Amino acid sequence: MLKRSTKAFTLIELLVVIAIIAVLIGLLVPAVQKVRAAAARAQCSNNLKQLGLAMHNYLGANGFFPQTQFDSTGGQTGLANWGWIPKLLPYIEQEALAKLVDFSDSYSTPKAAPVRMAVIQSINCPSDPAAASNNTYGNFSTSGPFGVYGSPQWGCPPQYGAPAAVPDIPASSRFYAQHSSYYGSYGDGYSTSSGYPYGGQAGDDGCDQYTARGSWQRYNNGGDPYLPDNAPQPTSYLGGDKDGTGGRGFFGGGKGPTNPTGVATTGRTVRPADVVDGLSNTIMLGHTVSNAAGSKEGWYQGMSIGGTSLPPNFLRPCMQSGQNYNWAPSGTPCRPAACGAQSWQTRGFNSYHTGGVLVTMGDGGVRFIIDSINQKSYNALGSKAGGEATPDF
Repeated sequence: MLKRSTKAFTLIELLVVIAIIAVLIGLLVPAVQKVRAAAARAQCSNNLKQLGLAMHNYLGANGFFPQTQFDSTGGQTGLANWGWIPKLLPYIEQEALAKLVDFSDSYSTPKAAPVRMAVIQSINCPSDPAAASNNTYGNFSTSGPFGVYGSPQWGCPPQYGAPAAVPDIPASSRFYAQHSSYYGSYGDGYSTSSGYPYGGQAGDDGCDQYTARGSWQRYNNGGDPYLPDNAPQPTSYLGGDKDGTGGRGFFGGGKGPTNPTGVATTGRTVRPADVVDGLSNTIMLGHTVSNAAGSKEGWYQGMSIGGTSLPPNFLRPCMQSGQNYNWAPSGTPCRPAACGAQSWQTRGFNSYHTGGVLVTMGDGGVRFIIDSINQKSYNALGSKAGGEATPDF
């Protein structure tokens, strides 16, 4: 009786098969990564589109765009210091959360706790390695309970004779919150550096080319801070005019109307007629990353704004290092020693999308701005009434 022979792979054949599989995987992985990146960019673009539509729905209901409750000079105004996103909650399918927001009261009170702890997926970019979480800052904490600034001083004084807001958080503590992937644009005004006093430091911090006088010399934006009597529309902290009357972009507005006690109840509003450069030529919303998350930048807070005087993806070394700027050691790629430790360096637009950043223009359209854009043109896109000619981008 004949025995049946069994055919098996030889060692060489097996190695060939393994090599082929390895080559196929090598070809497949980059393709999958590109598909994921494209999907993330599409989702992020949709997020920005929905926020743009919400901005215009708010405009249709109120006659002006929503404004952050933050004084553009950096001082405390009596505002409750809510940001711009809470005003859009009814227009981004967050009606229940919107009912918990009281813009005349502090966000550090017990009734606002659900707002502070909320996680909204539509304001998170899927390309950012930090997932949407109300513990954004805790993820980067290395030596303590870092989180959103919870001090009552960032709350609101009595409104119309009502009792002062009583926070449910001690003044010295912090509480966590989600960091939105999207900033409102305060325009082309610079965030001042130590070259024009910021943070009490003296002398140039080595990065003044993007702030204060350096920004003026480089881009001609706003006005020369050392010539306040002659310069047109001088700018100061977070893009605002020095007298606090408002920023040069859509946000950072400064004091609006006051109540009978003289306390400002809202930020200075912006209407389409104020955007004389044209809605389609002015950046309204931009992209930020968790690496730039600071201690006063929860999605509901007034400091959730950035500007265009910094180049797109200015924080790229920080992003590549996986560190957070605010808590990275000095002398690291995330925080070069020559640039000091000033938070203005997180006030540009950054993203993990390859080659540029996504923005929403004033007309609601979403555009992708490449990293290599002419910086002066990019900066000009931030001002709503700068009168600059912005080439096609």
